[in-house]
Amino acid sequence: MPRRETAAARALRMAAMTASVTGSYIGYLAQRSFLGEKKREEKLRSTHAKTGRRIVNDLQSLRGPAMKLGQFLSVQSGVLPDETLSELASLQREAPAMHPSLARAQFKGAMGAAPERVFKSFDETPFAAASLGQVHRAVTHDGETVAVKIQYPGIKDAVKNDFTWFRAFATASQIKRRFPETLLGELERHIVAETDYESEARNVEFFAQALRPLKYVDVPRVRADLSRDVVLTLSMLDGESIDAFLSRRPSQKLRDLVGERLLEMYYFQVLRLEAFHADPHWGNYLFRPDGTIGLVDFGCVKYLSRAFVDNLRAVFLYPGRRDSAAFRDLLARRYALAGQRLSAKSQRALVQMATEFYGKVYPPDIERDEERFDFGNAPVVLDYMRETQNLTRAKGTLPEYVFLGRAEAGLYSTLHRLKARVRTSALVRRCLADRTV
Repeated sequence: MPRRETAAARALRMAAMTASVTGSYIGYLAQRSFLGEKKREEKLRSTHAKTGRRIVNDLQSLRGPAMKLGQFLSVQSGVLPDETLSELASLQREAPAMHPSLARAQFKGAMGAAPERVFKSFDETPFAAASLGQVHRAVTHDGETVAVKIQYPGIKDAVKNDFTWFRAFATASQIKRRFPETLLGELERHIVAETDYESEARNVEFFAQALRPLKYVDVPRVRADLSRDVVLTLSMLDGESIDAFLSRRPSQKLRDLVGERLLEMYYFQVLRLEAFHADPHWGNYLFRPDGTIGLVDFGCVKYLSRAFVDNLRAVFLYPGRRDSAAFRDLLARRYALAGQRLSAKSQRALVQMATEFYGKVYPPDIERDEERFDFGNAPVVLDYMRETQNLTRAKGTLPEYVFLGRAEAGLYSTLHRLKARVRTSALVRRCLADRTV
């Protein structure tokens, strides 16, 4: 955040944003009866877009949990109008950096000395800035190039207040029908966790060890001697953004290789490690000409229970009919783990998703394992979002689905951009073979 502000001031800025959004729609409703059908549609689309721009501008200024919530909403197709979502998509890009003097003060408060004393050299211009913090390039006194992550001041105090506002906003805007308290609570817990750099350091160390069987994945190394509270220092990984990687016009063979590795990495985490990197932002993946991948930013990690993963393992590549009593029983048991009863409407939505989406993208017959699914030509992202929307409308979401869905949608978006052709079933079957932890 550009400056530390009181909870009351922050709440007032959020209230002003909400009032502005409400006022835009009241203005539309006042004019609606005087417009023809075509003009009404044009005015409504314009209002949606204007609303989205106002929300984006305010959330970028507020940053923190408010911006995180906006980022989450930006990929929730079907929850908000397309025109609003188009504007919110800009929240996935970098936020404005905090003033260098504020970054220095935050660093010195944690480390007890200014950056230029702690490091041999320190670039005060961040190379990445997002909702909760920004990252600077530095060189240690022993000559290692590192990434120094500095948290924005006041973030932890802002979480509670932001979620209080969002709950009120969700109730007023009817979004709460799509985001019940169990899902909001799950989202809040993970945003709180992202402000805990000690927890993030433990996540980095866990994945650095756990992902070793995948020789093509690199994870940074924590410099504990140069990390404190709101400062986290990590070894610097090389690699390019997906845009830079694709600008080099990689061959179809290389794009297929990278695509297969991304998909295997996701299912390896979910089905074997029972934990996964849950922030699918493209900036968190570094691509290289040899097909290896650097994975960074472990603030958002979701750990799954053994029982939940056992259920996933039983459902993936299920060999029988997805509308059978045995398959429906597996789904009911998943919800029972959360103390919930699976409604008939939710069950139908899950069976449809298992049949119409997973059954096509991941054919269960072993003789089809070498078939490649073409993510470039298939409308897989839209298909996935349509099925998840159906499940949301059926009120069939579990807390685990918040981050599983986020990570999976991000995976398919990346595979689509790569235009990768992937042996989906073979890779999932490999991850189902056994566990490593």
